[in-house]
Amino acid sequence: MRERPTGEELLIIARQVLRDELSPFLPEERRYDALMIANAMAIAARQIEFGDTPERQEWQALADLLGETVKEDDATAVRGALCDLYCRLGVKIRSGELDPGMPSHDAVHSFLLDVAIQKLRESAPKILKNLGMEP
Repeated sequence: MRERPTGEELLIIARQVLRDELSPFLPEERRYDALMIANAMAIAARQIEFGDTPERQEWQALADLLGETVKEDDATAVRGALCDLYCRLGVKIRSGELDPGMPSHDAVHSFLLDVAIQKLRESAPKILKNLGMEP
């Protein structure tokens, strides 16, 4: 078991100190830089919180959508496999196979919406909250 604070907790604490305690003392021209760093720290903390589960779920869902089989022993190559699957999806989109009215269109639309929402959960959760899509 890791000691506390965890890496995620350290990022949250460091972000708060940077944003609330140090940023006001920075010259005006450097405050934006400090806020960008604080935002990056928040994204990193959320990614640590979610772990690799969203990426694995995305991989499985995209493979299912394309009729591919995912092998558990391939788990270390999730990103590479995702890139390959997205290339295949792109080919199908460009060919018109997934246009409105086509059998898989709604499933692809739903998949891409789910992926976009998960990305917003990690990078900009306030947007989802403002849209009433997250508590």
